[in-house]
Amino acid sequence: MLLERAAGLAERIERYQKLKGAAKEAELVNTRAGQIGEAAALLSQARATLDKFSKAGIKFQYVPAAVQELTEKATRLRAIAAENPAGLADPPFNVAHEFTNRLRGLAVAANRSIEEGWRRFVAENTPSGSDEVLEALGKLPQMRAGVTRIRLCRQKVSALAATVPADPASTIEQLRALSAEHGSAWAELTADSVPPSVLQFLRACAADGAPVTALTDEVRVWLESRGLLGSFRIRIG
Repeated sequence: MLLERAAGLAERIERYQKLKGAAKEAELVNTRAGQIGEAAALLSQARATLDKFSKAGIKFQYVPAAVQELTEKATRLRAIAAENPAGLADPPFNVAHEFTNRLRGLAVAANRSIEEGWRRFVAENTPSGSDEVLEALGKLPQMRAGVTRIRLCRQKVSALAATVPADPASTIEQLRALSAEHGSAWAELTADSVPPSVLQFLRACAADGAPVTALTDEVRVWLESRGLLGSFRIRIG
């Protein structure tokens, strides 16, 4: 009787251990599947964003690392899952460190490249200029309205450059409209009693810069008489 009970208990313990082992194995498989699925989703999202920005004409400097090695690991994992999904609980390499973390790294690098490419695109395709010169021009009552318009355009451009847009094509149209507004504001920036040579010099300085030859005696005297000469700097172009 005692032997029968002992045998029954041993059988129950063995069955329990098997169930416990199977549950642990299933948990590991689910963990692996979750890790791989999350990394794949991040990579897929990054790829879709790269494609969208590329179609909008934005160039990137992005070359994914170790693609061949990661492709081979993905092929091995796919084969294991097809033959026996339980095999994912004990794969021939460290899935987290050698595969999923590296996939996440590719996604992070792609997103960083997108951010840098977007900022570079905005800088190359929108007007810029010296804020110091605008500050100086803003001191002239006749020019304050135009300076305010120019500053507002620049602020909006900076805001668009700071965040990667969900719809790059639409945002590029906004940038073009702001560039046109910026140019229009400069074209309309006129002031009574300001000589044409001074206006031309000021517009050039606040945009890409004016050549030294543009600093004529007339311009210099006009600036100096209004305390603005110290607001300008000479730099090698």
